[in-house]
Amino acid sequence: MNSAMRRCGHQALGIRRALYTTNQTITKTFQPTDEQKVRGSILNHALTKVNQLGWTKEAIEQASTDLNYPPTTVLAYNGMPLIKHFMFDALNKTSIDQLHEFDTPIDRIRCLCRVRLRQTQPYIRHWHDAFLQMMEPKYELAAASWFFTLATRMWEMSGDQSLQIDWDRKRAVLADVYVATELYMCEDTSADFGDTWKYLDEAIEHMEDNARGMNRAPDLRLCDVGNEPASGGHSSE
Repeated sequence: MNSAMRRCGHQALGIRRALYTTNQTITKTFQPTDEQKVRGSILNHALTKVNQLGWTKEAIEQASTDLNYPPTTVLAYNGMPLIKHFMFDALNKTSIDQLHEFDTPIDRIRCLCRVRLRQTQPYIRHWHDAFLQMMEPKYELAAASWFFTLATRMWEMSGDQSLQIDWDRKRAVLADVYVATELYMCEDTSADFGDTWKYLDEAIEHMEDNARGMNRAPDLRLCDVGNEPASGGHSSE
């Protein structure tokens, strides 16, 4: 693992610890008000500014201006309103109609991880900056709950039938694997992120192996960002 990935691994520790301590899920269902619809349209447009302005309040303000709203229509001191909007929007888009074509829950999990990572892909060169904002102490528990909710959604869609004690552990471990893969993707320069997909496959295989080992040794540690599966071809600094 190159030095840039080591930095990513260390920077992720706060959220990763929170993944194992939070049991929050975000499953609100509501009809948006007119104000919320305006906010949503501004933030959707702001996503088109990310590659130019980053995950910043400037991106939000520019989007407001483009849509003929006052720059402060969406109150923002940083990029967190935009990051949160993206996380919820991507969560809602993390699905696939052909899940029944996969033989096992873990095959479905692998597919769903790919679908969700593809949501981040257009912004991946700026995603590390978003991750740093999510790691700030006042945001890290909320951010952890977003990743935890993503893992919950994936396991539910996979058709997994685990008992409660396994269910809680598996959600946390999958969230951990997903965060590790997303950080790897931030540094991946291979064609069509081929190395990221290899990393994901190996991480899920590692997760499976450790899950089987958990039945024999309950204290076995699971996939760690700082100890990535072997993967060739990843660029170094």
